[in-house]
Amino acid sequence: MYVCICNAVTDRQIREAMASGCASMRELRARLGVAGCCGKCVPEARQLLGECAGCPLERRPDAAGPEPVPVESPGVGTAAGGATDAVRGP
Repeated sequence: MYVCICNAVTDRQIREAMASGCASMRELRARLGVAGCCGKCVPEARQLLGECAGCPLERRPDAAGPEPVPVESPGVGTAAGGATDAVRGP
């Protein structure tokens, strides 16, 4: 399916670019021209970037956006889902 009509970029091309190391919209724009014209393809391109299920999250220094924050599931590291025994700082 075409994602970027202005530059004739398909979802397959975006996935191939991701498989070869492309990890941000900036890199997609540089490599394929995605979002370099009208910008209507940005939501779909971002969704494709986020679909890398099972891939470890790697953040490159040149990737835009905040660093990912690990989130613990409720009950993990706690006694019966209550308070933890962690020592709090001053």
